[in-house]
Amino acid sequence: MYIYNLTSVVSIEVQKQWLDWLKNEYALSIKNKGQIDEIRVFKILNLEQQHTYAIHHQTSSPQNLMSFIQEDIPKLQAECFRKFSNKVLMFGTELKEIEL
Repeated sequence: MYIYNLTSVVSIEVQKQWLDWLKNEYALSIKNKGQIDEIRVFKILNLEQQHTYAIHHQTSSPQNLMSFIQEDIPKLQAECFRKFSNKVLMFGTELKEIEL
C-alpha cells in the first residue's frame, strides 16, 4: 500500500468552508481520476494548532501515486490557495506500508 499524506493546517476562520471544499470538490476530483483507491481524513489531536488534518490518499500502485503527486497535487494545492489564500498550509509526505 502506498500513501500520500497531505497535512493541512487550517485557520479557524475558514475551517468550515475548507471542510466543505475538501468533501465536495477536492475528494470528488480525486475519485473521478481513478488513480487513488481510497481517501481518508484524520484530525490530528496532539499538535498545538487545533485545526490540523492528515489526508491519506491510498493506492496499491506506485506509478499511480507518482502520477497523482506530480500531476494532481500541484493543481489541487493551487486551487486551495486560490480559495483560502494563506489560511490553509499544506505539505505532503510519501509513505509505503510495511509488514510487521
